[in-house]
Amino acid sequence: MGHVSTPSTSSTAGLAAVEGYLMVGGSAARTLDYFGLLVAASIMALCSGVLATLCIKYELRGLAWFWAAAFFGSALVGAYCLGKLL
Repeated sequence: MGHVSTPSTSSTAGLAAVEGYLMVGGSAARTLDYFGLLVAASIMALCSGVLATLCIKYELRGLAWFWAAAFFGSALVGAYCLGKLL
């Protein structure tokens, strides 16, 4: 029969400390973080929308699709952050 060892108190305390750290590190982002992301996504959406419009004006189809995709992606991120704030 093999020897079954029980965890010592020091390893149990270390495990509890690691679990506590993971619980704190895994908590939800604060409101200020979502607000910052909302502002950044809104600025990115504005810039990419303007660039997509300019690319359409000068008939640059490939770049227009790229900037349109960037616009919609930024708008989705902004909508997600706005939803988290409300």
